[in-house]
Amino acid sequence: MLSLNQVSGVKALLVFAILFGLSPINSYAQKQIRGKVFTPESHLGHNREEGEHQGEAEYVPLPGATVVWKGTTVGTMTDLFGFFKLPVMSEGDTLQISMIGFETVGIVYSGWDYMDIPLEQGVSLESAVVEVKRSTTSISLLDPLNIQSLNRKELAKAACCNLSEAFETNASVDASFTDAVTGTKQIRMLGLDGKYTQILVDNLPGPRGLNVVQGLSFIPGPWIDGIAISKGTGSVSGGYESITGQINVAMRNPENAEPLHINLYGSGAGRLEWNHVSSHRVNRKWSTALLSHAELGTRLNDRNDDGFLDTPLKRDLVLRNEWKLRGDRGMRGEYSISGVHMDRLAGQKASYEGTSKPFDMLPLLLNSILPDPNPWTAATEILRLEASAKTGYVFPGQAWKSLGSQFYTSTHNQKHRFGNRSYDGTEKYFRANVLFSSIINNSDHKFTTGLSYVYDNFNEIGSWAAASDDWSDTKDTLARTEIVPGGFFEYTWTAGERLVVVAGLRGDFHNMYGAFASPRIHARYSLAEETSLKIVAGRGFRTANVMMEQLGSWASNRKWNFIGNLQPEIATNVGFNLVSKFNINSRDASISLDGYWTEFENRIIVDLWSPNEIYISNNENLSSYSKTLQLEFDWSAHRRLDIRAAYRWVDAQTDYVDFNPEGETRRDPFVATHRAFTQWSYASRIGKEGQQTRVDATLQWIGSQSLPVPFVNASDLDYHPSESPDFTQLNLQLSQTLPNALELYLGVENLLNVKQDNPIVGANYPDEFNQTFDASLVYGPIFGRMTYAGLRWTLGEKRS
Repeated sequence: MLSLNQVSGVKALLVFAILFGLSPINSYAQKQIRGKVFTPESHLGHNREEGEHQGEAEYVPLPGATVVWKGTTVGTMTDLFGFFKLPVMSEGDTLQISMIGFETVGIVYSGWDYMDIPLEQGVSLESAVVEVKRSTTSISLLDPLNIQSLNRKELAKAACCNLSEAFETNASVDASFTDAVTGTKQIRMLGLDGKYTQILVDNLPGPRGLNVVQGLSFIPGPWIDGIAISKGTGSVSGGYESITGQINVAMRNPENAEPLHINLYGSGAGRLEWNHVSSHRVNRKWSTALLSHAELGTRLNDRNDDGFLDTPLKRDLVLRNEWKLRGDRGMRGEYSISGVHMDRLAGQKASYEGTSKPFDMLPLLLNSILPDPNPWTAATEILRLEASAKTGYVFPGQAWKSLGSQFYTSTHNQKHRFGNRSYDGTEKYFRANVLFSSIINNSDHKFTTGLSYVYDNFNEIGSWAAASDDWSDTKDTLARTEIVPGGFFEYTWTAGERLVVVAGLRGDFHNMYGAFASPRIHARYSLAEETSLKIVAGRGFRTANVMMEQLGSWASNRKWNFIGNLQPEIATNVGFNLVSKFNINSRDASISLDGYWTEFENRIIVDLWSPNEIYISNNENLSSYSKTLQLEFDWSAHRRLDIRAAYRWVDAQTDYVDFNPEGETRRDPFVATHRAFTQWSYASRIGKEGQQTRVDATLQWIGSQSLPVPFVNASDLDYHPSESPDFTQLNLQLSQTLPNALELYLGVENLLNVKQDNPIVGANYPDEFNQTFDASLVYGPIFGRMTYAGLRWTLGEKRS
C-alpha cells in the first residue's frame, strides 16, 4: 500500500507529465546569426583631406553596441571590430540594436544568417554630461520567477551589518528577535519562519541545519554585492528545501570587487565592527579576493533596569578567501573557503560587572556543572568551516550548451548554555551537484538537468540539571545521518515574446524517509509591453532541527515535550505576481501585486500556548497554512527623490491541539496580520570629485501579533497580554561621500524609541527562575533608540 507521501508524489508526477505533454516542440534546427554594427565615418566628425578615398564609402565599427532579441534576455555586445553572434530565435522576432549616442533600430528577423547593420548618430552635441541613475531595487518583467533584486546601493541605505539586518528597507522580508537575551535575529517570509525559505550564497547552500538561525549573522553586509529575493518555490536545481522562496546572496568576489574596500562601524550600544574586501589579479587566468570581518561588543547595556543585558556581549571573527579561474576554451571556476569563530555572553548584568575581560569567563560558563547558576547567564560558542568549488565549461561556438559541477562542504560545532540547560551540537554537511544545460532543436526550448547528492550528519546532546524535559521519544532526531541522492530536470519554453514557462521536476530518495518528488512550475505572460503576470506552483520538503530552530525557547524555563517521532515537513506553495511599469509626470514608476498560499501536508508544530510548556509534534491530519497579499509601489518622483510604499496582509494559522482540542485553527504567534511600509531616498547631484549627500528614511507600521500566555500562577508577576500592541518604527540615515572615495554615514534606528514593556517574564524574581522565567516572548524592540556611525573607503573601481 502506498503511503500518503508516495501517493502525493505519484500525483505530482502525473501533473508534471501532463504539463510536458501540452508543450509543443519546435522543429527548426538551431543555428547562429552573425552580423556587424557600424556607422559612417562622417557621423563621428572625422575630416578627410580632399581627394582622399574619393568614390569610396568609409565605415567605422562600433564596439560595445548592445544586440538583443526584444522581449527576452538573450543578447550580447559587439566586439572590438563591431561583430556579434547570437542564437537564432523564431522568424518574426525583432532584433534590437542600440548604443548610447546613436539611434536604436529594430530589425524583424526573416531567416538570414548574416547582416550589416548601420547606426545613425542620434543627437549631435558639442559636449554633454551624461548622468546615469540605476534603481537600487528591480523586478524583471521578463523573468518567469518573481525575483526582486537588491544591489549594493540598496544595502547601503541602512547599517546592514549582516544578512539578518539587510532587509530593513525591504517590504517582503521581516526580521525579528528570537528572544530578549541573545540578540539573535531571524527572518520571516510569506508569514512563515525563515527556515522555510532556502537561503543560498552564490547559488550554493547558505544558512541551514544547525546554522539556520545564527548563520545569518555570519554573512557581513559589506561583503554582499547583491541579493535576489524569489517568492514561491524556487528552481529545482537548487534542491528540495525551498517552500516559501529562495534568497540568493551574491558575494563580492575577484571579478566584481574593488581592489580595496573598508567599512568601519560603531553603534551607541557599544558595538564595533571592521569589514574589509580586497581583490587581486594574480595572472591572466587567476584572480582572488580576501574578505575579513571582526566584531566586538563589551558594553553592559540595561536600559530597562530589569537586571538583564539588553544586548549581548559579542566577539566574532569571520574570514573568507575566494579564487576565480577564467581559463581558455570556455573553462570557468570559482573556489572558496570560509571560517567563523563566534562568542556570545548574555544574561544578568551582575554576572559580568567588575571584570574587564568578560570573555575569559566563557569556558567556565559553558562547562559549569552548577545546577542553578545564580546570576542567570547565557553563553554561546560557534566554530564553523566551509569550502566550495564550482567548475563550468561552455562549449566553444555553442554558448547555449554548458556543463558544470558544484561541491560544498561544511563542519559546524556549537556549544551553548542557558541557565541550567546546556547544548553541544555538531553537523558535517556535504552537497554535490552536476548540471548540464542545452537546447532542444532551438533556443525556444532550453533545459537544465543534473544529479545531486547530500550527506548530512547531526549529533546533538542536550542536558539539564533537573529532569524536567521529556526527550525519550527524540533519540532518533538528536543523532542522525541523512543521505539523499537525487536528480532533476528543468525545461524552459519560450512561446514568442509574451509567454515563458519553466517546468521542473526533481526526485530524491531519503535514506530515512524514502522517495520524494518536487514538481515546480513558473510562468510569465506579458499582458502588455510593460505589464507581466507571473504564476508559480510547487512542492517542498525539509527535515527539521527543532533544538536550533526553536533557539529562542532556550531562553526560558518552559518544559519541552516531544510527542511521537518527528517526520519531514512537506508543503505546497501557489502564488501569482502582477507587475506593471509606467510613467508618472515623465518619471519611472512601477506597481506590484502578489498573493501566495502555502499549505502544509505535514508540519512540525511548536505549541507554546500552554503556560510553562512547549509541545512539539507533527500530525498529517492537522491544518496549517499561510496566506499573504502584498501591494508595492515604487516611484522615482524626482531625479533626486525615490519613493517606495507597500502594504502586506498575512493570515497564518495552525491547529494547536493542546490549546484547542476541537482542532480549530489559531493565529500563529509573533506574526503581524497587517504591515505597512514606506521609504524615501534623496540623493544630491554628484560633484566633480564624487561628492554626494544621501538621506534615507524608512517608516514601517507593524500591526498586533498573537502572543502565547506565559506562566501566570504567581500572583505578583507582571501581566503579559495575549495580543501585542501595534507599533511604528522609523529609521533614518545620512550619508556623505567625500573626495578620494571616502564616505561617512550617520544613522538612527528606532528613532521614535519604541520599546516592548517587560520583555522578560519573571526578570525581577530570581528565586522563581525555575518556575516563571521566560525571555522568549518578544514581539518588538527591546533596546529602544540606537545611533550609529561608520566610514566606507573604496580604492579603485568595481571590476565589472
